[in-house]
Amino acid sequence: MRRALALIAALALAACVPPDPTAAPGPMRTMRGNLVLPDPSDPGRFEVFARAGDSGADLWCAASEFAERELRVPVNRRIYVVTPRGSSAARPGARSVVFTVAPDAALLAAAEALPMGLTMDVGRPGRNFLPVHGRTACRPLFERRFGPGFTVP
Repeated sequence: MRRALALIAALALAACVPPDPTAAPGPMRTMRGNLVLPDPSDPGRFEVFARAGDSGADLWCAASEFAERELRVPVNRRIYVVTPRGSSAARPGARSVVFTVAPDAALLAAAEALPMGLTMDVGRPGRNFLPVHGRTACRPLFERRFGPGFTVP
C-alpha cells in the first residue's frame, strides 16, 4: 500500500514539473485527433494532418492548439498558412496544411495581398489568424442538445 501511495505521489509531482522551454517540440495529437508534425529544419513551421470530414476551421483549431501548447507563441503572434490543404509531402496519401508562426517576407507579402475575410479557409498561402481566433473554431467534443429542465421520458 505504501508503495502504491509513493508511486501515485511521484507521478503527481512529475505532472507538476513544467516542460523544458528549450526543448524542440515533437509530434502531437490534438484534442480533436489531428496529428501535428513540427518541421525540424524550421522551428516555427508545422504540418497539420486532416481527418476525414475536417473543415478549414478544424485545421485552424489544431494549428492554434499546437502553437499555444507546443510552441508557446504569444497571444499577438499570428499563425500563417504556408502550404494550402493538399497532399502531404511528409506522408504520401495523407492530406495536410503547413502552417508557420515565423513567416518570411514573401509570405507576409502574400498575406497583405489577400482580400479581407473572416472565413477560416486553408486554401491560400498567407491566410492568417491569431491563435485565440483559431481556438474559437474548436468545437466541443460533445454538444449539449437538451435545455435546462428537459427530461427524457
